[in-house]
Amino acid sequence: MGFESVAWREATLGRSVSARGPGLHTGRAARVTLAPAPAGHGIRFAVRCAGTSAEVPAGTADWVASRMSTALAVGEGRKLRTIEHLMAGLAASRIDNAAVTVEGTEIPILDGSAARWCALIDAAGRVPQDRPRQVLRIRAPFQVDGMHGFLRAEPADAFEVDVSTDRLPGFGVLRWSGPIDPATFRAEIAPSRSFGNASLIWRTLLKTRLARTLLPASTRETLWARSFESQTVRADDLVPTVTRPECRRSICPETEERMHPRDREPLLRGARPGRVAILLGGRVLGGARFPDEPVRHKILDLVGDLALAGRPILGRIVANCPTHALTFAFLTELMRHPECWEVVSLAEPGHEAVGTDREGIGTT
Repeated sequence: MGFESVAWREATLGRSVSARGPGLHTGRAARVTLAPAPAGHGIRFAVRCAGTSAEVPAGTADWVASRMSTALAVGEGRKLRTIEHLMAGLAASRIDNAAVTVEGTEIPILDGSAARWCALIDAAGRVPQDRPRQVLRIRAPFQVDGMHGFLRAEPADAFEVDVSTDRLPGFGVLRWSGPIDPATFRAEIAPSRSFGNASLIWRTLLKTRLARTLLPASTRETLWARSFESQTVRADDLVPTVTRPECRRSICPETEERMHPRDREPLLRGARPGRVAILLGGRVLGGARFPDEPVRHKILDLVGDLALAGRPILGRIVANCPTHALTFAFLTELMRHPECWEVVSLAEPGHEAVGTDREGIGTT
């Protein structure tokens, strides 16, 4: 794609490309077309479904709570779900401006990773534009806690992450750290897949009316007990990322209210082998793409969710057990503390930064 070692200018796609497939949660097919857009356009979704259409920018202002996914409100109580993998591919590819048309209500899950989105972006090509690229530069540590985890930003000279998870039964502590640039993302993060816990699915099935009809109580009890046998957290040398209470900021009630979905929306109707990685007792059924694939996918989701800031982040992100809702809260509360960040328009080497701005973050 001819990536610059440092992207000083905004960029868009070289041509339009499309993909089609079912959604993870709705199970319904959708078609997505990525098209070039002018400088300053940002990432914007045009959603067409059931004879209606709406256009919405990818930003926290239009973020809406959705179970196990990141979604945008598109009006009349409707939402566009599961945008995070596509957003991660665009952000890690340094695509600042794109017009995304979605014929449907959910972005296709494809193989559960961002690899196919990256391949599609590579096929389209990346075209630099005549406008300095703006980044959100972290000036001081900032942390929010919640939902059994935390998320912190720290000053750094590049976009880096250090993410752990210690709440996956049987896996112990998983941790990955490193820079997020186009090459590293494609090789180390993009292939990691969405995952589901087979033991939890199995226990859910055992509680259904069909299971009670077909299986004697003794058999159900035996299978229920076996579903926990390999759930012991294994010992290893890794430790979770460390929280810093002195950097912690509270989540305001308005943000807290927005973090929790109120509607009964479809969940995992499109989950199938080949679309998600199934976890069972510290193993990935059918084989893992990486020994620590689940935490790498946590990073993939995190990169996509952080793209809702509307600008690339220049800083180090440290997290343990991040979630979609917690990342939304992190971005929203970060904007309430302008002493912790600044927006810098990058300049060519040898020139000073063009200037700073503290307005409009996450809304365009």
